[in-house]
Amino acid sequence: MSRGSAIHKTQMNRLKDGRGQGYGKDYKPFIQASDNKAPSEGYLIRELGWKTGRIHHTLSKEECRYLMVLTWSDKVVDIREQYPLTPIERSIEIAEQLNIRHANKDNVPILTTTDFMITIETEKGLEDVVRTVKIPSDLTPSTLELFQIEKNFFEEQSIDWGIILSTHLPMNLVKNVEWMYDGKFLESRQGLDKEVIDHISDAFLHLLTKVNGQIPIQKLCQQADKQFGLEEGSCMFILKHQLANKHWHTDMMNQQIRISKPLIITGGIKK
Repeated sequence: MSRGSAIHKTQMNRLKDGRGQGYGKDYKPFIQASDNKAPSEGYLIRELGWKTGRIHHTLSKEECRYLMVLTWSDKVVDIREQYPLTPIERSIEIAEQLNIRHANKDNVPILTTTDFMITIETEKGLEDVVRTVKIPSDLTPSTLELFQIEKNFFEEQSIDWGIILSTHLPMNLVKNVEWMYDGKFLESRQGLDKEVIDHISDAFLHLLTKVNGQIPIQKLCQQADKQFGLEEGSCMFILKHQLANKHWHTDMMNQQIRISKPLIITGGIKK
């Protein structure tokens, strides 16, 4: 068996295993951070995805950052990363029509993936769009040719396709969502539940807004832990939780949250 056919067999086994299929928490990325061809596990998001309730597999820091943007958007319903262009026969046909060489390994065509298949809410209902994230310097002529195959593949299915440049990502938002990411679900923090948060949230919010912009949030949260008789770090987690669930609000776009700095918090609608 040639190396090319072995790679093809690996890809077929992934499809048989359900990779690149499913929706929401049941979706399995076609390429996963533990696969040999993945560059690193460094960008595996180990906390459950806010939209999906599953672990996300991003293969670059740019993908990871864009995932944070999608995570924060109220319009996004589902995120399927490392989404395969199946059936491979169609992408091969498109490559032939465009007179472009299909992605291959040892002259054997291989199944390609796009970074993100995203389901969004629109006025007309749910709609899928595809986005790939790239550093501008990576947009070489050969890469753009392969993207033309990808673009045609999805657009013939009436799926909007586009490139997100890493230089256009809102980095304050990205860093802020990263900071509060593990605070979305109460299950990730032992000793805290909805009853505890409901009991202290009004008093904690009053404390936060009373000193808005004056005391670093780390110091303030430490004081609050003592005041409410909670384990150290509890109020910092509650702050993340309330912001992540948009019960409380702060300026996510124009400032980066730093625990050594004050933070202006405003109240929101309790859910």
